[in-house]
Amino acid sequence: MRERIVRVLGLGAAVSTLTTGVVALAAAAPALAASPTHAFPSHQTYQVGVMPSASQATRDAAVEKQYDSWKAAYLVHGCASNEYYVSSKGDGDATNNGPVSEGQGYGMNIVPLMAGYDANAQTEFNGLWQLVKDHEDQYGLMQWQLDGKSCKYYSSGTPDGATDGDLDIGYGLILADQQWGGYTADALNWLNNFWNHDVAPDGHLKCEDDGPNTDTRPSDHMIDHLRAFAAYDTSHDWNKVVQRTEAVDSSLVSGYSSANGLLSDFVVGANGSSPSPAPANYQEDQPDNIVGYNSIRVPWHMGTDALLNGSTTSAFELSEAQKWSACAKKVSGDNPANVYPHLNLNCTGYNTSDVAEEAGDSIGPAAMAAGDQAWTDKIWSYLQTNPYGDGYYGETIKTLVMIVMAGDYWSPAGSAAPAGDFSVSDSPTLASVVAGAAATTTVSTAVTSGSAQSVALSASGLPTGATAAFSPASVTAGGSSTLTVTTSSTTPAGSYPVTVTGTAASGSHAATFTLTVTTASGGGCTPAQLLSNPGFESGGTGWTQTSTLGFDPITKATSAEPAHGGSYVAWFNGNSSKDTDTVAQSVTIPSGCAATLSYWLHVDSTENTTTAKPDTFTVQVLNPSGAVLGTVGSYSNLNAASGYAQKTASLSSWAGQTVTLKFTGAETDTSGGTTDFVIDDLGLSTQ
Repeated sequence: MRERIVRVLGLGAAVSTLTTGVVALAAAAPALAASPTHAFPSHQTYQVGVMPSASQATRDAAVEKQYDSWKAAYLVHGCASNEYYVSSKGDGDATNNGPVSEGQGYGMNIVPLMAGYDANAQTEFNGLWQLVKDHEDQYGLMQWQLDGKSCKYYSSGTPDGATDGDLDIGYGLILADQQWGGYTADALNWLNNFWNHDVAPDGHLKCEDDGPNTDTRPSDHMIDHLRAFAAYDTSHDWNKVVQRTEAVDSSLVSGYSSANGLLSDFVVGANGSSPSPAPANYQEDQPDNIVGYNSIRVPWHMGTDALLNGSTTSAFELSEAQKWSACAKKVSGDNPANVYPHLNLNCTGYNTSDVAEEAGDSIGPAAMAAGDQAWTDKIWSYLQTNPYGDGYYGETIKTLVMIVMAGDYWSPAGSAAPAGDFSVSDSPTLASVVAGAAATTTVSTAVTSGSAQSVALSASGLPTGATAAFSPASVTAGGSSTLTVTTSSTTPAGSYPVTVTGTAASGSHAATFTLTVTTASGGGCTPAQLLSNPGFESGGTGWTQTSTLGFDPITKATSAEPAHGGSYVAWFNGNSSKDTDTVAQSVTIPSGCAATLSYWLHVDSTENTTTAKPDTFTVQVLNPSGAVLGTVGSYSNLNAASGYAQKTASLSSWAGQTVTLKFTGAETDTSGGTTDFVIDDLGLSTQ
């Protein structure tokens, strides 16, 4: 359960301003760009509404002043040397003024929007992103609440993520990719995790990644962000999320606040036909069935989407902005300082002694979209003050609202989506065979920008008498294929650079696989099978096995995971928990021999992804010191299929050496499922 810690202040109460130093640091990758693409000020022409009457130069200067103040007070170096976080100072949202994911997301939006004015913006953004990566939960999203000194998870129970913070973090990555480039893979991976864990099956947004599929929080309904996701990530149906979110909100407004357009802090029954305000104490210690410190953000989000996308695309959001702006103006007596943070859904004050600057600030974009010039000007003037001494929450929201109201809020959805592109690699990159034998390599592809494409694979530069076959012959970028090069008895001896080419709509990329062919040695190599206990029928005899969860991989087969032959298998992972399992054996490959490894592999998976590889299985050759000499097999949850498939790989390159053959299964438990990797009936034959 996450709570917004509420400070109740009387009118005229004052809180002294706190400051903290900011330590500049050098960020890691991506490499710093020469200059931002959308340098501040980036003057925008919105689709509807009015602008504050103050001149553009005055508005820009006000944003710069507010940003400097916000940055000095809340952007903090910590906890590692390459990390930044947004402090929750002044609101008590985490111990020692630590970060919450909501604030981290706000920071990852503010900083790229201010690039150009702030020369260190990309370094600071990289530090904010680094802290997120260093504190991910089991689903690959941000642990929502961290201590300000240790940055350890502060809240009780298993670390989990909050939808609003995770949504803003994803949007921030897209902003950064459009601003500087180099964040495409991170952004797409984050959006994939968000889709898998924060989007309910019907398309509405959950309250948290480990929460039920029945509730939602309207302050998370950042429609402009979701539209940007749809433009950027075409592998998921983000328009479905937009449409379902609008349907939930429309039903709530029609049923509970048709005249005023107000939405309660939390909503239950979001997956049905009649969503309703949550019970009063559903998640937090403030009433959850009315407007509170969560939903005061709704007019900001609705107004922003209407400004960016206009009266046709954002018809519902514009209507909401107009109603909410009118309600706030009426209930406050036309004074932004008197907009109450708690409102009943009939637009009356719930607690008129509770005040906060962010309640009035958030009305600004809605007033602009509604076309109310006088009300817009009053709110703009109010933004230049902090009458109640609010801390992180109010001052951070104010910063973002001012960027919007100044006309400097550009949308990445309006920029060109990154062009799709990919890379190709192979492992191992070389193999040696005796003429007449075959060699295999795993060809891997990866998305380097834009969305995943279909990649057709081909091979050229083969020696005489050799053939090449890919399984499969084409993959979606991010997938892998096995290339088998089969030589004939007449293939001449020599070293041949085989070019492996991937071709997609965006173009072609290639990798090189070097094949060395030798002639038979005239009986110098005695054919043999080198592995001890190759079918595991003697249990773990001859093998070294490890498991981080304490389950020996070599085990008796079951009806769920039957053996390929006999009664025993090596079964890796599949425990629905983060885990690494290994099985290894040391072998000596005689000089002058061609050596071929074979094994039967079965993969099944319940992972909820068609692109990510949270669970992997590798086959590697190690030297006696444990250093990896080569990877001769690489698979993942994406290779799940019924039954066993035989895999082969050439180990001829290590003839004359004593090496360790190691099989490793690794499960991260980040995409909503689990994967079993099972091998049986191995062989390492020489000829």
